[in-house]
Parts: sequence; C-alpha cells; structure tokens
Amino acid sequence: MVQAIESNPYSAERSRLLSRAAGRRAERADIFRHPRLSERGISMLLFGAGILSIFTTIFIVIFLGTEAVAFFQSRAWIQAKMTVVAADAPTATLRAGSDSAVTTDTNVLLLDLADGQRVPFTVGSLIQVDEEVMRVTERRERSIVVERGQVGTQAQNHTPGTAILPLAEAPIRTNAALPTGTTQISLPAGAGRNFTAGQTIRLETETLRVAAVNGDTLTVERGYEGTTARDHAADTVIEVERRPDILTYFTGTVWQPQTGQFGVLPLIEATLMTTFVAILVALPVGLAAAIYLSEYASLRVRNILNPILEILVGVPTVVYGFFALQFVTLGVLRPLFGVDIYNTLSAGIVVGIMVIPTIASMSVDAMGAVPRGLREASYGLGATKLETITHVVLPAALSGIMAAVILGISRAVGETMIVAIAAGAGPNWTFPPNFAVGAETMTGHIARISGGDLSYQSVDYNSIFSIGLTLFVITFVLTQISTTITRRFREMYE
Repeated sequence: MVQAIESNPYSAERSRLLSRAAGRRAERADIFRHPRLSERGISMLLFGAGILSIFTTIFIVIFLGTEAVAFFQSRAWIQAKMTVVAADAPTATLRAGSDSAVTTDTNVLLLDLADGQRVPFTVGSLIQVDEEVMRVTERRERSIVVERGQVGTQAQNHTPGTAILPLAEAPIRTNAALPTGTTQISLPAGAGRNFTAGQTIRLETETLRVAAVNGDTLTVERGYEGTTARDHAADTVIEVERRPDILTYFTGTVWQPQTGQFGVLPLIEATLMTTFVAILVALPVGLAAAIYLSEYASLRVRNILNPILEILVGVPTVVYGFFALQFVTLGVLRPLFGVDIYNTLSAGIVVGIMVIPTIASMSVDAMGAVPRGLREASYGLGATKLETITHVVLPAALSGIMAAVILGISRAVGETMIVAIAAGAGPNWTFPPNFAVGAETMTGHIARISGGDLSYQSVDYNSIFSIGLTLFVITFVLTQISTTITRRFREMYE
C-alpha cells in the first residue's frame, strides 16, 4: 500500500518539492544573490530617488534658513519723521467747566469737546494739547479717549477751553548745510527727541552714526560703514535705519518692511482664520462622506461617487479662487451678510471645499482597515449600524481620521491661489478676528510681492524667505503632530 502511494506521480512530485524546500536552501539563496539586471536597475533608481528626496529637503531647509538669516541682518532706510500741527486741519477745544480739566492722574482719559463741536479726529491719530502729545484710541460723538505722553512728551495739567490741535508727520530735515568736516547737525525745534545715541542715520549716500543728542543738535561720526563723507545742503532729509528682530517679528501687528514695520502677526492671523473656516467646512462634510461611502453605500454607488468626489482634486485652484470671489462672495455672502468684496470667510469656505476629498478619501481608507470581525461582533451584541459606527468603527479608525484632518489643515495652510484672489491684498490685523473684511495670508503675500520688481538682497526681497520659513515650520509641526497621533492611537489587528 505504501509502495503504491509512493509510486503515484502526484506524491512523488510533492515529495520532491518538500525535499527541495527543506534541504536545498542554498539554491534559494542563490536566487536572491543573483537578481535580474532589470531588478537591480530598478532598485538603484529607487535608492537614488530616495537619496535625492532627502537631499532636496535638506537643501530647501538650508536655503530658507540662510535667506531668513539674511532678512534679520538686512535693514530698511526710512525717512525720520516728527509730529507737526497739521495745516488747515479743523481744531477743537476742551469743554468749559471744572469737571473737564485734565490732570496727570491717569495715562488714559476721556476728553470732552466744547458744546456744538463734533469730533474731527480719527482713531490712531495724534493730537496736541499745550505741549503734550496724545494718541486717540476711541472716537465718540462729542468726546475722545486718548493715551497720554506720546512722542516723548510728559503728561501735563490742562485747563478747560484749551485748543486741541491735530498733528501730522513731516520728514525731519537739516536746518543748515553740513560741510565735510562738520560733526554737528542742527535740527528743527522738537526734532531731537526722535533720535538716540548709537543710532545709524543716512544723508543721501553717506551713512553717519549718532554719537550724542544735545537737545535739537546731533553729534555724529562721519563716513560710517565705509561710506564717503561729503557736503550736504540745508533741508536734506534724514533717513534712519530699521532692522527686524525676532521679538518684533513674532509680536508686531504691522507688516510693512519697506517702512520698517516687521510684525508678521497679521499674516499668521489671516492664515489661521482661513484655515479655521476651511476645517469647519471640510471636517463634517468630509467625515460624513467617508462614513457613507465606507459603511452605507453599496459597491455600485461607491464606484460612482468616488470618481465624482475625486474630481474636486483635479479642479485648478485658480478656478476655486474665482468661484469664491464671483459666486460665494458676490452671490451669497455679500447679499446676506454685507461682507466686503475681499474677505477671509469666502476664501475659507472654498478652501474647505477643496480639502474635502483629502479628508474623505483618507478617512475611507482608515475605516476600511478596521476588521469586519469587529463590526460583526458589535452586531452580534445587538448594536445597531449607527451604534457600531460611532462606538466601534470610528474609535478604531481614530488615528487615520486624525491624520487626515491634520493633513487637510496643512493643505489649507499652504493654499495660495484661492486666498490670493478671494481673501484680499494687504496685511490686516483685526483682533478679535473679523471674517467679513479682507486680509492677506502668508502664501497670498508671497504670491503678491514676488510678482513685482524687488531689488536683490533688499529687506522686501528677503522677507519672502522669512515668511516661507515660518510657513514651513508651521506645516512641519502639523506633520509631526499627525505622526505622533497616528503612532499613539494606532490599532493593530492580526
């Protein structure tokens, strides 16, 4: 009987294969030691692609870092300005009465104007009462709220009926000619308070260093930084140096590098505002679409809806931008809520529409990876389909869903054309955030100013790379958060 079985051709072949698998490992090793030429070429190409991607990333980081350092080492020359009484501007007077006398008790106070006078000043403007300069912080019908002791002046006592003079900024000019050997610069009355010892200034092409400030006279070092001392005529405009620093960069609320204002907060705020609106739109819609496609839709419906959903990925972002401007803003938001033509709300909504496929497709994959046995066990315990989804499927796929959401946030942060077209141009700091007005995101600002003529190594040119590095750091942090969440909440099934 045994002999009959062994003579069977099938059994003989089976015995031969088992013997070969168990005892001829050297032959199998030979196969791996001698791959085909095409396989070796493909492996080398893949290795080269991996090395290239790593070095490209490193090069980009080094390039951005180098240019960002150049930004913080660059400087802008702006006209030195002083406050003067505005010509032909309407004035006002303090209201008569003992209760309107102004004392030095407080730094912020309410000024009542004389009866019959309306407030001619705007918020943020400077005013002068006697010798004290104040800044208007709030404008009411017959009064203003001011901050005292501005532009180096001291708080003083003021009597009712004193005139309130509106101020304007005027460039500071030299009073007299400055020959080559002279080190004293005479300034207009009151202009000396705008300078400090150690400050770098410029007259035409000559750079000077302020050694001392004596009232309205500057003692300077001539031909500073290798420049050539030369004669300067009277009324020459004095320019002062402005350099960016890290603290001002991250805390300042005005971004105008050409005027020495280096606060990037308005750009960051606009970016976060549009991203916030985008996630409010994309997260519920994308997650709902993923739940339907993964748990409710039949195979036929899924095959129809998946390509339709993926069409959104192929739409050019510039088309999204004009859709946001023409339809969402002018057709919907402006008639209903009266928003500005350029606003962050419209841009955020359309960016959210663009991000929906990213969140939906990744969430479908995450829920599809949950073993069917978990669903069947839930059904076996009497749970409904909705209960199974909310209590079993979603918690099991949480890491993948969170990764999809963070990837969607990164996609929204890096979006350029939609926000460049629909959100508006010009950094605009609004606190609390106002979604109905225009603002400029980091990517939109880079796209706008890089299209103009910028001088190489100027402060405007270098600012592009500092913003780009800031954007890179934000997206890198989001990526690391996504990786940490994925590893922390990943469910492993056998």
